[in-house]
Amino acid sequence: MDPAPLSLSLTPHRRLALVHDPDAPPLEAALGNRLLKAFERGSGHGLLLLGADEAGTALPPVFSYWREFGARYVTALCTHPDGDAPRQRIEAPPAEELERMVLTAPPMPGAEYLTAAVLESMWQELDSALGIELSESKCGVQEFLKHRNPAWNLVGRVHLNLAENRKDPDAPFAFLATYTTRLSAQAKAQHLPLGQALREYAGAANKQRLF
Repeated sequence: MDPAPLSLSLTPHRRLALVHDPDAPPLEAALGNRLLKAFERGSGHGLLLLGADEAGTALPPVFSYWREFGARYVTALCTHPDGDAPRQRIEAPPAEELERMVLTAPPMPGAEYLTAAVLESMWQELDSALGIELSESKCGVQEFLKHRNPAWNLVGRVHLNLAENRKDPDAPFAFLATYTTRLSAQAKAQHLPLGQALREYAGAANKQRLF
């Protein structure tokens, strides 16, 4: 199959649509077909595909931007304290963070319609799409994400790592505790010292995420 000349566009009605664009960088045909099927179901399903499934996939800037948005939602899902408990709505990022995301958007058709309110609406569409696809899968959140991309099962977890301690000959090895906050653009789990979690989630609003 030929590469698909596709792009993402915001409509005047503030909907994210997958459109044929002869001037867009071509996508690998199988990826284009996956995106077409997902976006036919709605913006939330398309964003969920980008964020959950396509971590590590080489994408043009517009797709990468929306993948990062979708991956941010999946990351929030992975770090939610209730895990596989009956699903609760995943809260959107604060307005100031959404405003910063608007400012970092690459040129795209319909960019003039992009606002923090639009991103919040897209987040809610992602949340609804997840609920639908979870129900269809008949499995819990962790199993669902593992099926989409096994690397997601590493996010939001504490890891004990055996590290070499060259400065102490009597104790040449030490345990280093880390936690994973997200996946990189190459779909690799990003490890940070566990102590940073205490600082990052020290506020009362985030305290439950420490448990």
